[in-house]
Amino acid sequence: MEKLFIASNNSNKISEIQTILDENNINVELVCPKDFDDHDEPVEDGKTFEENAYIKAKYFHDKYHLPTIADDSGISIDYLDGKPGIHSARFLQPLDYVEKNDFILYLMRNTNNRKAQFIADICYIDENDNVTHYLGINEGEISRKQAGNEGFGYDPIFLIPEYNKTEAELGNAYKNTHSHRAKALRKWIEDVKQ
Repeated sequence: MEKLFIASNNSNKISEIQTILDENNINVELVCPKDFDDHDEPVEDGKTFEENAYIKAKYFHDKYHLPTIADDSGISIDYLDGKPGIHSARFLQPLDYVEKNDFILYLMRNTNNRKAQFIADICYIDENDNVTHYLGINEGEISRKQAGNEGFGYDPIFLIPEYNKTEAELGNAYKNTHSHRAKALRKWIEDVKQ
C-alpha cells in the first residue's frame, strides 16, 4: 500500500490521521479528494456511523481504485437523547462551531446530566475490496463553558473529567492517543501491521 485515500477534505482530520500514522511508522502517501480537484460528496443517508463511513469509503474506492479509509464520527450527548450523533457535522447549519457549542451549552444550562461521548467508525476498503470497520469511543462530559484552542469542532466543550480539561485544552498530544478517531485508527494500524 503506497497510497491511502482519505475520504475527506477536512484538513484537521487529515492532519490528525497523518500524525498518528507517522507515530506508528506507517509510511503511506495520504491523498484526498482535493488532490484530484474532486469536490463531489456522496449522499450520507445511513442511519449509523458505520453505514455512513461505508457509503463514503465505497464511493471513493470505486472512483479511484485505491485503498480507502473513511470515517464517520460525531458527538453523542445523553441529555439531548444522543444528538447530534450522526448529524454532528450538519447540526445547526449554517452556524459555525463556536455558535453550535454555545447553543448546546445554552440547552444544557440547567442540567447536571452532562455525559457525552465522541464516536468514530472507520471503514477501510483494501485493494482487494475487503471491507473492515474499526470503532473508537471516547467518554467524557459536556463542560459548562468553551475552553481551549487546540482542537476543532466540539472539542472546546468536550470535557475529560480525569484532567478537568476539554479536548481543546489538552490538545494534539492527548487527542492523538485518546480521541475517538485515534482509538479507531490504532485498531486499523494493528491490523495492517500484521
